[in-house]
Amino acid sequence: MAVSTNINEAKFHESRRAFIIIRNAGLLVSPENSNLSHQNMFTKMGLSFVQTTHYLSDMPRGYYMDGELCLYQGLFDGRKTWELKKTNYSLVQQYMPDLCALFKLNDNSNIYLGVRVGRIGSVWEKINKTTIANFMRMR
Repeated sequence: MAVSTNINEAKFHESRRAFIIIRNAGLLVSPENSNLSHQNMFTKMGLSFVQTTHYLSDMPRGYYMDGELCLYQGLFDGRKTWELKKTNYSLVQQYMPDLCALFKLNDNSNIYLGVRVGRIGSVWEKINKTTIANFMRMR
């Protein structure tokens, strides 16, 4: 179930900072006040539909908003939740110092490791809440 249904997609995208972690390439972060979706970020990079689909499915992505990080991966393939796969924990952990510095987070900051897929334009419910310190110990 979506948390809110009164926010349109562009407004939501402007209210958060999106990021994507690409294995063997690095951390891609949207500019402040950008309304780019993750898919739009890949398109602007010149990636093909097939490449974009692969990255959305297999690479960790998420956003920073209101002092918290939300991480997930997934496609619109009928799944009700998009969760960060455990196989990507170590990849995210490698970039956590960069994310913390960029967004001024600390060990006690909240992090979510998934979302419940909702209506496009609504804020999706964040799931699997933990702290950055706890996440850094997960394997």
